[in-house]
Parts: sequence; C-alpha cells; structure tokens
Amino acid sequence: MNTVLSRIIPAVLMTLLCLALSGCYHMRAEPEPITPLVFTVNQGPIEALRIIRKVLADDRQLRILHEQEQGTILITAPWHFATDTGFGQPAGGRRYYTQLLIEARVVNSRTRVTLSPHHYEIRSTYAYGQNGLVETLNKHYPYEEYPGMFNNNLLSTALGNIAGTLQKACRD
Repeated sequence: MNTVLSRIIPAVLMTLLCLALSGCYHMRAEPEPITPLVFTVNQGPIEALRIIRKVLADDRQLRILHEQEQGTILITAPWHFATDTGFGQPAGGRRYYTQLLIEARVVNSRTRVTLSPHHYEIRSTYAYGQNGLVETLNKHYPYEEYPGMFNNNLLSTALGNIAGTLQKACRD
C-alpha cells in the first residue's frame, strides 16, 4: 500500500503543478501572433503620417528609420518600452524593445492606421567576474526564438498607450 501511495502522490502533485502553470507565459513554446492595433482617422494617409511622425519625434523621441511603399509604411528605431526587474531577472532586468511598424491605407474613404510590433526582443546584460575582473555580456533574445521569456501583456499595454496618443493627435 505504501508503495502505491508513494507513486501516486508525486504523480498527482506533478499533474496539479502542470495544470497550474499551463497558462503562464514562460511555458510558451511557440510564439503567439501579436494582434496589431488598428484605428481610423479623418486625414488622408500622407497627412496622418505627417502628424504621427511629429508625435513620435516630439513626444516619444522616436525617429523613423525606414519607409516602405512610397512612405505609407513607417518603421521606427528600436523603442524601449518596459523593463522587467522581477524575481530571477538579471541585474538591470530584462529590457523590452520593439520597432513600430505603422501603416496608413485608405479604406472606405477613411484612413486606417495599423500599429504593429516589428523586431520584438528582450535585451539583457550579464556581468561575470573572473580573477577579480568584471566582464559584461550583452544578450538579445528575439521573440521568434525565445517566446517563453516574453510577457506580452507589457507589449499590449505599451502599444495601446501609443495608439491612443497617435489617435488623439490625429483628432486634434
């Protein structure tokens, strides 16, 4: 009887632990698609993107690195939007970065603006001491390769905030 219980109890505990952790982001094995934020504005695409460029440069200190499709798609410089300094994180935390991909298209006589993350990654710095010397190692973790490391709620919140700012600027 003791032998049966000694096998069943650990199996039940492991099953409960797996069930409890199944929804945690750190258990994710495959990258989940990140839904872009979409909003409409009354301006034409050129005017809307002019306003968006100004807001990104003045309010967020983000510059445009690339333009595609005759300027209807903008890609920003990498944007640091969050740092996770929770338990178990390296000194300095995990710094979340993404570039913003902003597209403006005419749909049903209004301009639809789509805001998506582009090159989403975590950057961390580790310090190792050897013979009294401190050496640093900078690591980049792309979302596509390390999806289990990412807390996508941080990205969703940041994208929502910037989309709200851009939409408000286009209304004013």
